[in-house]
Amino acid sequence: MMLSALRKLWHTLAQTVRGPTMDPSFLLAFPLLLALSTPCSACICKILHPQTFYCMSDIVVVADILGQGRGTFLKRNYKIRVTEILKAPQNVGKIDHLYTPKDWNKCGYEVRTPHQSQLLIAGYLRRGSLHFTRCHLVYFWNSLTREQKLGFRAGYERGCKCKVQPCLFCWRDCPEPDVTDCVWQQRGCDYQIWEGNHSLYSICAPAPSGHCEWTRINVSSYQPPITTPPTTSMNPSME
Repeated sequence: MMLSALRKLWHTLAQTVRGPTMDPSFLLAFPLLLALSTPCSACICKILHPQTFYCMSDIVVVADILGQGRGTFLKRNYKIRVTEILKAPQNVGKIDHLYTPKDWNKCGYEVRTPHQSQLLIAGYLRRGSLHFTRCHLVYFWNSLTREQKLGFRAGYERGCKCKVQPCLFCWRDCPEPDVTDCVWQQRGCDYQIWEGNHSLYSICAPAPSGHCEWTRINVSSYQPPITTPPTTSMNPSME
């Protein structure tokens, strides 16, 4: 049934082709056609600004992956040592395990080496245990700029009432942002999480005018306290 619908959509779109060029409506609808034809089991992640990852996650930590632990039928488990907590609910206990899907098509993460040190990991909590996928944030902490580190430690929290909106209209001017939006624009729409001034050095936060605006993170004027992990261990969730 889906295949039949796609064929009809393709036939309809093909009618917009005139001579050697294509009607803009075809170019706009073609990505939709590709998306509809993609298997549901495939792992497709949105490109998000680091601030968005911070704001949407239950917990953000810097941790060392020490090795594989006891997993479940669906989940792979890793033993970790958290060295810094960047975001977490109040009264969260010690987290020494994390879970990720075993299935690569479900965006599971797999450690390629026996140990990985100083990883920035953002995910969600379930029964007191850290869960994440490749669509969450996994990156080397020491590869971040000083501004990004300060953003994760203090700055991004200021901007969680704002929204970072990628500009996807590369062939024309970006639309005017709403009062709660900051337009995230990269040359040629080649969006990379860790490239460009907005990603590397800035936060989207409320300005005195009440509008959300891009602001350069000033690393020289603020040094936030570093939150160390608690020492009381929690029983890992076995889901």
